[in-house]
Amino acid sequence: MGREPRISPQWSISRFTILLISLCLCGFSAQAKDILTVAVASSLYPAMQQQVASFEKEHDVQVRLISGSTGRLYNQIIQGAPFDLFIAADEIRPARLVEQSKVIAEGKVGQGYLGVKSGGLILPELKLLNASSIQRIAIPNPDVAPFGQAARAALEELGLWNTLKAKLVYTQNAMQASMMVEQGLVNAGFVPLVSSEHAIAVIHYQGVVLTDKRLALYLLKYVAAQDDMPATLASAH
Repeated sequence: MGREPRISPQWSISRFTILLISLCLCGFSAQAKDILTVAVASSLYPAMQQQVASFEKEHDVQVRLISGSTGRLYNQIIQGAPFDLFIAADEIRPARLVEQSKVIAEGKVGQGYLGVKSGGLILPELKLLNASSIQRIAIPNPDVAPFGQAARAALEELGLWNTLKAKLVYTQNAMQASMMVEQGLVNAGFVPLVSSEHAIAVIHYQGVVLTDKRLALYLLKYVAAQDDMPATLASAH
């Protein structure tokens, strides 16, 4: 009689291991959530964290927030950064993306306010920055941060830009300026305000959907619908 082929124990274990890994991978794939990567202006980051937490509870999705100055985030998008949604602190850069046919949809995401704080207090007038007690003034970099651009425009309008230039300490974005003021690293700073009282400029937030992920559009609509972030959506051309 012919002898039955013997199966090597090592071969059996290998087959079993492969089968086990395959089952695990299948289970992982079934449970994996969709992921959205959202680039958001730093001044809106705290508010977006709250909105995203609520959005994730209502949808089977994980949202990754990447914060920074609007200008730096825009440059990353131009260089190919894989963002699904971009919420900027101006309307200029989103408009440029629309012109470059990089946008699926766009919408307004409310507005913010720029003011000046010193020692925890909001300064009612920019000329108060001339005080000898104020030697270091934090300002978001005007080249990349809309809050910084607005601050420079306000100073130039009053003829104070050149006068105060030596006192200015440039930060990467608006939230970094706020942090420096709060920690007492500077005597004063141009920072986002929660209301229009004593504001020296209004900042308009604009969102653009950059991929065809439906949840990215849903998130933009969700944020736009909030009472403190009123907005309307429009299809990009």
